[in-house]
Amino acid sequence: MTNNDILPEHGVAIIGMSGRFPGASDLESYWSLLCEGKHGIRFFTDEELSKNGIAEERLKDPLYVKAKGMLDDPEMFDASFFGMTPREAEWTDPQQRLFLECSYEALESAGWVPDLFKGRIGVFGGCSISTYLLNRIAHQQDALTLDAESLILGCDKDFITSRTAYKLNLKGPAITVQTACSTSLVAIHLACQSLLSGECDMALAGGSTVSFPNVTGYRYQEGMILSPDGFCRAFDSEARGTVPGNGVGIVALKRLEQATADGDHIFAVIRGSAANNDGRLKAGFTAPSPEGQAEVIADALALSGVHPDTISYVEAHGTATPIGDPIEITGLTRAYRQWTERSGYCAIGSVKSNLGHLDCAAGVAGLIKTVLALYYKQLPPSLNHLKPNPQISFANSPFYVHTQLTDWPDNGHPRRAGVSSFGIGATNAHVILEEAPSLSSDPSVRPWHVLLVSAVTENSLRAASERLTEHLILRLPGPGDLEEIAYTLQVGRKGYPLRYAIVCRNGAEAVRLLSQPTVEDQGNASRESPTTAWLFLPWRELHAEGLYELYRTEPVYRQHMNATLTIAERVSGLALKEILSTPALVKLSGRPSAYTSRTWAIVSLAASYSLGMTLQQMGVQPDLIGGEEEGEYAAACLAELCSLEEAICLVLQQAERGETKSSNSHGTLTSNMPGEEPHLSLEVTGRTSQLAQSQSLLYARMSANNSVSRMSSIKVNEALHHPTFRVIGFGSPASVDRTESPRVISCYDCHTWTTALAALWTDGADLDWQARYQLEKRQRMLLPTYPFERQYFNFLSQAQRKDLLKDHAPLSQAQQQFTSQIFADSEAENNPRADLLKMLIQFHSEVLGLPEEDIAIDVPFYELGADSLSMTRIISRIQNTYPFLLNVRQLFEAQTIYELADFIELSILDLLEQEAEKE
Repeated sequence: MTNNDILPEHGVAIIGMSGRFPGASDLESYWSLLCEGKHGIRFFTDEELSKNGIAEERLKDPLYVKAKGMLDDPEMFDASFFGMTPREAEWTDPQQRLFLECSYEALESAGWVPDLFKGRIGVFGGCSISTYLLNRIAHQQDALTLDAESLILGCDKDFITSRTAYKLNLKGPAITVQTACSTSLVAIHLACQSLLSGECDMALAGGSTVSFPNVTGYRYQEGMILSPDGFCRAFDSEARGTVPGNGVGIVALKRLEQATADGDHIFAVIRGSAANNDGRLKAGFTAPSPEGQAEVIADALALSGVHPDTISYVEAHGTATPIGDPIEITGLTRAYRQWTERSGYCAIGSVKSNLGHLDCAAGVAGLIKTVLALYYKQLPPSLNHLKPNPQISFANSPFYVHTQLTDWPDNGHPRRAGVSSFGIGATNAHVILEEAPSLSSDPSVRPWHVLLVSAVTENSLRAASERLTEHLILRLPGPGDLEEIAYTLQVGRKGYPLRYAIVCRNGAEAVRLLSQPTVEDQGNASRESPTTAWLFLPWRELHAEGLYELYRTEPVYRQHMNATLTIAERVSGLALKEILSTPALVKLSGRPSAYTSRTWAIVSLAASYSLGMTLQQMGVQPDLIGGEEEGEYAAACLAELCSLEEAICLVLQQAERGETKSSNSHGTLTSNMPGEEPHLSLEVTGRTSQLAQSQSLLYARMSANNSVSRMSSIKVNEALHHPTFRVIGFGSPASVDRTESPRVISCYDCHTWTTALAALWTDGADLDWQARYQLEKRQRMLLPTYPFERQYFNFLSQAQRKDLLKDHAPLSQAQQQFTSQIFADSEAENNPRADLLKMLIQFHSEVLGLPEEDIAIDVPFYELGADSLSMTRIISRIQNTYPFLLNVRQLFEAQTIYELADFIELSILDLLEQEAEKE
């Protein structure tokens, strides 16, 4: 829900962001760098440059500038997280690897999991020419003759968005954009158009530039775009150019109306955008044109419906060239003068003074800077500006250069800004931004919250927990914020195999529990899930307060409870809903006067049945289900053995006779397991033959539909004390010793209900958390993203690669012995089978980039990380080894190296037989 009366009709919300910039490894450090007025340009020593292969004669060149806006360790990458083999990661340009990482982070920043998103997610972006590949070719002239297709797929600019869509399972348009310096802002413009046209429902957009060598300088040339001293002085009298830099930036976008409805965390709103080209109306191909720039800015303003008088900041292209800066201010002024005659009211700045020129990532770097400024309501300074360029008439324009960190006043209307990006070749883009609308969510009523953390590896799980702990310490949340944090972790993070969950009441307790993990709070979803049993026990009056607490704080449960009681009132003629409408009726001591044995038995049935329905609505189904007394009838309903109306009648009959089962006469658990003859497992006395017959017919009908095909009887006591069962007891607590039965959870109030959800999730259940909140208005929160476990991937020799992969997960002892025996056998004389296996292992090692000792011959190819392309390369090597044609179709049918060796031997035998027949 928005507090603003009217949302912009064509607004696009920025709901997630991620970036890597010079001097800033994440957006938090990026904002700090901007606010502190620092730059991320590195100035290198001769020793540093020499170590990175820069020739001595270049170092002595007086025009060689030893500066660059570089990224730290751009070759580092978490290949296994994205399902890449070491070889695939090595042959993929770091520009594309970082674009992929940042895309994932932008989605987590937005609080969305692609696999669970009910719509299409598009991706728009581009990157610079692959100097990573060119650098390899410079050092290895025959590089493209070795697996050229793989190198091209990994390094060609065309594949940056399609690779991201494949790895992240994005099914909207994947469009690679190439407009030089304006690439990323044009990509954002195209993403907005795709969203507004309905082509996709969420979009990632941005750009990436990572040049190699990473540690290097550049040669200054008079009249060109680069600075003679490594500083960018945008709009200054001493401006003589910019500095080359590396960076990656991605934003996640959604239609504003949908974003507010979905409770997204909104950083800012794109009110309008435009793109054009100068055509021939300029001095030369690389020269800018004030007419073209003025036109694209005016188009964006017109499309946004925003008056220039309300725009108080413009993030300029600002390359600090003597010609470019005056032309840019001229173009801006011409556009604004179509609507306003005001002067000197709008601040202007350029992030290139902090980072240098990031080429394809320049536009998104400026946009993210401006979005952060809107978000924090502060304007950071533009650096290196002492005296205005005399060729720029600021006094006669709406603009002035902003050189200090200041608060950003609203001036009676939403804060607004413009962002420009102009490419060499003159493809221009301009975006109009507005601060996010004020959003609200429903008040928090839950006293207990479950915070979830998961990861692929133990190290990443520990790091993720530490990140969340640090976040909570820095921003100790109140009850409302903790509700939204729990919600975001539940619906906005993918559940990985290694899991950790805590149940807490407040931020301080969350920090304490996260800092002291226990075995009970952790799980491994990759293991076989435990058998889950739901046991429905009668709700005793002693725990009526817990029942009311659940009714009051869980809206979906309350909805099911009301619906169930409505049916029960119709069947029984009793007034039941009022029992839970007033907390005064729910007391710990004594039976409330409104309760008779009949009404309380039906309420108990309804409470158990509604909790079961709530869990089923969250996607959880038990392996076993059963109960005692009225809980047995709730179990029968949920197992679809009888209708709710039938269960209510049975409960009424039992209550009227005053019959209750002794504590030693337990019900049974039924199992939804296929394969055996059904039999009825309910032990109910006093049923009429008509009711028994209708239930029997219903059961037969359910069996025909394969909903329940086998009923096995397991005593409740057996389940409660079974060492591997996960038992969830609904109603009054089960009489078990938790030290003897730690996997039994009694669920009778908010705390135990939340604990049960946490336990199911850590056991590996994929809960539909969104279903829990479907009747509430919740907001996603900005939380720490996944801690990638990065390793170094670059073009390496086999020896270097083995050294760097020494921490790679080892084979099992049996696999190691098996592989070692192959190599031992191959060294013996006359063992062609061992020689063949050794050759195949070597081919897989070369193509996949894995050490030979880590390749098992009996493991499926997909587990080794092989795909169709890598298998094609392996089979090509096999064909080139033999002077005759093999049966390629059979080779592709093989699933393991062992099977591949079998097919090769069979092909050779067939050929030998054919030759023998000819002779």
